[in-house]
Amino acid sequence: MSTYAELKNEATRAAAGIIEANANFVDQAIFGPSVDGKSWNGKWGVASLYSSLMLVTIEDAGADTEVNIWDLTEVSNSAPSTTPLGTVTLSGAATPTSVAACMGYIIVGSEDGITIIDPHDGSWAERTDGYPKSLSTTTNPVLNSNNVIGVAAGLSDKPAYDPRTGGPLPTFGIKWGSGTWQGAVYKDDGELWYQENVAATADKAVAIHNGRVFLNYDSDQLRWSSPISTINASQGVNPPYLFIYGDNDPYNVAAGADKMSAHDKLIALASGEGLGFNFGAGQTHLGNAKPRGLNASITRTYNTGYYAEGAKGNWLANSKTADYSSRSNTLTENGTVTEAAVASGAELMGYSGFTNTTNYLSRASDADWDVVGTGTLTASGWFKCTAVVSSAAQYMIAFANSGASVRFNVFVQSDGTLGAGDDGATAAVYIYSGGTVTDSVWHKFDFVRVSSTERYLYLDSILVASSTTDVGSISDSGNLPLAIGGFGGTGGASAQNCTLALVRLSTTAPSATQIRQMYDAEKGMFVASAECLLQSGSTDAVLDVDVDPLTGKVLVTQTDAITIFDGLVVDSKPTVNSGSSEKGKLWGDLRTEQNSANAYVTAPAVDQRQVNEMVRGMASELPAGVDLSKAKAWALVDTSSITASFNIKSYTYTATGQYLFEFGIPFKTGNYVYVAGANGRVAVPIAGGSQLPNQTNVNTYSIGTSSLSATTCMVVFFGELENE
Repeated sequence: MSTYAELKNEATRAAAGIIEANANFVDQAIFGPSVDGKSWNGKWGVASLYSSLMLVTIEDAGADTEVNIWDLTEVSNSAPSTTPLGTVTLSGAATPTSVAACMGYIIVGSEDGITIIDPHDGSWAERTDGYPKSLSTTTNPVLNSNNVIGVAAGLSDKPAYDPRTGGPLPTFGIKWGSGTWQGAVYKDDGELWYQENVAATADKAVAIHNGRVFLNYDSDQLRWSSPISTINASQGVNPPYLFIYGDNDPYNVAAGADKMSAHDKLIALASGEGLGFNFGAGQTHLGNAKPRGLNASITRTYNTGYYAEGAKGNWLANSKTADYSSRSNTLTENGTVTEAAVASGAELMGYSGFTNTTNYLSRASDADWDVVGTGTLTASGWFKCTAVVSSAAQYMIAFANSGASVRFNVFVQSDGTLGAGDDGATAAVYIYSGGTVTDSVWHKFDFVRVSSTERYLYLDSILVASSTTDVGSISDSGNLPLAIGGFGGTGGASAQNCTLALVRLSTTAPSATQIRQMYDAEKGMFVASAECLLQSGSTDAVLDVDVDPLTGKVLVTQTDAITIFDGLVVDSKPTVNSGSSEKGKLWGDLRTEQNSANAYVTAPAVDQRQVNEMVRGMASELPAGVDLSKAKAWALVDTSSITASFNIKSYTYTATGQYLFEFGIPFKTGNYVYVAGANGRVAVPIAGGSQLPNQTNVNTYSIGTSSLSATTCMVVFFGELENE
């Protein structure tokens, strides 16, 4: 008999291996009580039916479809179990196409409709009665076509209760490759509602994300449904959808984290042209309004970084002149601009060597920005500056008319501060960062003009200046040439001591939260040896994507490469086990792989059962007590220094008993809770912080009372940070 120590060692040993050698696998999905967002039990005590983490695979068996359910927690001799928990043969279901699972229910798509499998009656079997059940053109409800090419499973925004599992009932999404009605929502009340897709495609993109269904609408759009709980009719022409524009590539496969995940704002998109990310669209916007989410496009050649909807130019993304927005605003290289890695061994390129009127990048006046009027305009980019230019500014991006009476620009001022100018028909406003940026370190600027009377300047995602002066209209049709690395029109006052990368222009105003999110996702691209491109040696085509619900990392599958992205940077590059890779899934450090020869699993050296049970317990939504670990910032200080801190950028002892803190990541508003004390007493606020006009993100906070004259103070802050 094995000892406890031996069993424990076996349970925590890393595992890797083939669960089945088979070239006929079509699709796979990870599911289980620890994955589905809500805990579920069903016949939990029947060991032969359940584990806390499972993989379902489907394979084409000729005239039939074979479905296997595998235990991902069972390890023997450092290898995953090769004996399935259950096998179901779907007789007559020829040519399977897709599979998804939620709450123990498995949906299989094929050319013969959809099949629902579950174990909740005591064995893994097809379900043909009640909800959910298998559907075709001969069932009730009736499918408009049996030729299902994509399926999805998830939870609605208000899921119905399921007496079989003790949890919520899932909702399913269905995608067809032809016909007027190309998508459907199989709701948890048993109703089937259709979604119109005006362009017939063979793309499988369908997913349930944040309580909505989205699917590809045509070659370059995805559409969101209304909240699933509100759908009560088939949605035809001009449905209440949201649009997500690739702005560069037509995406044909999509995957997003479940609405219960902490990473539920991220959508990953795969296509024959490359990889796409969307962050935040559909979170708060309804109806036919365009989303204000962030997009990124990635190939083997370039990574655009995140850009807001309404982009008019995405420049300096591993090209001196190419524009990777949808506007094709290609730049002209005047003279010679230098290209080199932003850091040693990094894949992202930076651009320098700018000289007055000689070496700079330009674009003729364009309708995309020469009649902005009193509307919105945003310029952003990354820069590294080594020195100032005496009595002159170094312009990084600028457009201006010939008399410079109308212009919009961002520059490094002669005193080393970051500056921005908004010059319209009525007045000219210039705002500055304070401090210096000539430190040879990569920084990010964002100059956001919300309107002619409202503008903000951010440095490294922190608001450093703002103005509400009315400058009037920015309009001079045909007379506002643009320059990067110099002043608009002439290339004068060049950014001669600056290196630039990822410079962007848009006619939308990203929020302070989005600016923080862009900065956080992009800053890793400027580190030595940072990889940020697709890693295939032969193609930009992405076959499959998966968003890990635990970490938000994205698994990207190409035929000859498997890449895991963390934000916009490559985290790791697992080796393809055999042949050509096809699909993959992530669950923390556990990864499953489907390739042309087998199904392969690699699991971390942890007790996977214990991890899964812990996550399942967290999902049960039991009442919790006060948890100080949820503090968003804290510090222990004396009158001259910080003894220990978290999320505190700087601190000043301003007066007797008064402490001024600047947060690393600011709070969204001043409406947050803090507790502070000295000598056993609780401090009270004396000011709302050093807020700039119209500033919504609180960067600093001053606390104390005249009676707190002790030399030490402990302060703890609770609330919602800008990037949450």
